[in-house]
Amino acid sequence: MLKRVRVIMQSERFGVAARLFEDMIDGVSEADEYVAAMFSPVPDEQGNVEEPEHMEMFCDGRLRLTDDTFSLSYEESELTGMEGTSSQLSFLLSQPDLVTMLRSGSVSTALVFEPNQRHFCTYRTPYMPFEVCVHTLKVDNRLTSEGTLDLDYIIEIRGAEAERCRMHLEIKQ
Repeated sequence: MLKRVRVIMQSERFGVAARLFEDMIDGVSEADEYVAAMFSPVPDEQGNVEEPEHMEMFCDGRLRLTDDTFSLSYEESELTGMEGTSSQLSFLLSQPDLVTMLRSGSVSTALVFEPNQRHFCTYRTPYMPFEVCVHTLKVDNRLTSEGTLDLDYIIEIRGAEAERCRMHLEIKQ
């Protein structure tokens, strides 16, 4: 089954002190510090914490549902900085907590969101490729029942500050 839907995406992001490319830390106290860094915004030189950056996007999408797979495709907009890019969210119906986002066009990548797991990928841009690490904190996938998906994750481009991102996606008929 293939049908057209309206996609509503809201997100917020802010810088955090996590370093995802470093080895996972052993030991309880060090691990607690690592987790605290993942959740805490990074203060500036004066100790002030910036407000999270919010974004809201509306677009048309294509929902494809088979016996075992859910797939949602949509075109990125100028607002996301990825104009000319197609994005596709997909998952196996038997594994709704393992969500893949494929992007192709002006930028391309394959991001994997799996609770409490780190996944590495390459993010290709017109300028140069970047190595990216995604550590997913939460996947609340209700796309098949309520039409919503909530992702909470930390993303780091090697050599740049990590960001915590929260994304809420909703599909409407």
